[in-house]
Amino acid sequence: MPAKAPKAAKAARPAKAPRAPKAPKTPKTPTGPKAISPANPAARTSAPATRTQRTSRLTVVSAIAAVVLFASSAMPAHASANTSMATSTIAPTVRTQDYAVTQAVASASTSRDGFTVNEAKQVVVAAPKGTGALTAGAVNSGAEVTIGGEVRSPFPGPVRMSSGFGWRSAPCGACSSLHQGLDFNPGMGAPIGAVAAGTVRVSGTYFSYGQTVIVDHVVDGRKVSTLYGHMIPGSSPLRVGDKVDAGQFLGSVGSSGVSTGAHLHLEVLMDGTLPIDPRAWIESHTGRAL
Repeated sequence: MPAKAPKAAKAARPAKAPRAPKAPKTPKTPTGPKAISPANPAARTSAPATRTQRTSRLTVVSAIAAVVLFASSAMPAHASANTSMATSTIAPTVRTQDYAVTQAVASASTSRDGFTVNEAKQVVVAAPKGTGALTAGAVNSGAEVTIGGEVRSPFPGPVRMSSGFGWRSAPCGACSSLHQGLDFNPGMGAPIGAVAAGTVRVSGTYFSYGQTVIVDHVVDGRKVSTLYGHMIPGSSPLRVGDKVDAGQFLGSVGSSGVSTGAHLHLEVLMDGTLPIDPRAWIESHTGRAL
């Protein structure tokens, strides 16, 4: 049997060509949280823009809130509530009426009544017992200037009266609102007569009454004193302890002490201290009106 031919040697495989090196991968740009699905590339590009818009809106809102807060804390309360009120409070408007009043006060002339010192007039009174007219300048010590009974008015006839006894509106800053006497206005220099016979207790300057005479009497068995205030300084010839008759000259009407014009301030003091209404007391004893 013929011998088997030897197998042909396997052809050598050609050597594999070396593979080309792979190109390096380009690093991926971070696109935010992984929660965004890679299947939706549009979401990847719109997400950063949305967050930027939200941040911008928050910044603007915060800025506006800060401005409002600052304005509300720095502005007065009345200015935010009512602008016109704030303007009138801070810078009040000067009205023309105020200017007109000021001009009127500045240009007004000073006028006086008929009972002031600067416009004194000579007073003529009726002398008792038919002795003729008696002027204030002609009254002598001891002269009788009024007529009547044991109690009489300090003047011979009716005289204008101003402030009565009791509460009143004080005529000056130093004047009393509780008036304890009766004011007669016969004119500057008018002679004053004693209301009743008695003894002089005070003659001279007496507190706010200025030149004053106080006479102690006994009327109806009771002590009564009469006070004559605001007389012309030096017009009274009397001294403490002198005896006077009813109607005797005491002094002249003036405006000494705390006074707003020439007048006689007359007080009637029961038991020498308690003020009562002079008009009512005199009228009750004379039987006629002052």
